[in-house]
Amino acid sequence: HRANKLKILSVANPHMRQFHASWYCFFTTFVSMFAAAPLMSYLKADLKLTKEDIGNSGVASVSATIIFRNLMGVLCDITGPRYAMTMLMLITVPAVVGIMFVQDAVGFITCRFFIGMGLASFVACQVWCSQMFSKSIVGVANATAGGWGNLGGGVTTLLMGQIFIAFMSATSDNEDL
Repeated sequence: HRANKLKILSVANPHMRQFHASWYCFFTTFVSMFAAAPLMSYLKADLKLTKEDIGNSGVASVSATIIFRNLMGVLCDITGPRYAMTMLMLITVPAVVGIMFVQDAVGFITCRFFIGMGLASFVACQVWCSQMFSKSIVGVANATAGGWGNLGGGVTTLLMGQIFIAFMSATSDNEDL
């Protein structure tokens, strides 16, 4: 029966385009959330971060995630998951871009707080998939979208150091590698 099958690579129908948009938004928020960890030894030295600053940045990002996951549920109910996801991305993307201009611990912790909000995209991702797929396939759609979104953390951990080293090697500022 066709309704019981998820054509995972398809973008032919609106519900499949939504599926890919939702997991990809979630994936990118994981990338931004976990990008700092593999680079922490460089960030610590460059920004003169203390152990307390690093801990506070973690607390800030996780606290924002918890708070905004609760708010995202309400926002999805009011505006729908597509608009809620869009609003969340519009709030978090400036912090993702802004973190490259940070010069001290306060800026780092502040950006990490706003970046942490992004993981609330999980809620919009799941609501969006739940609304777009029939009950015979919604579990597979939600599990796949959630799993692929969470994969962003693993991909980031595996690749961020390599990407950083490649960029630094391509510049004249690579004496710290």
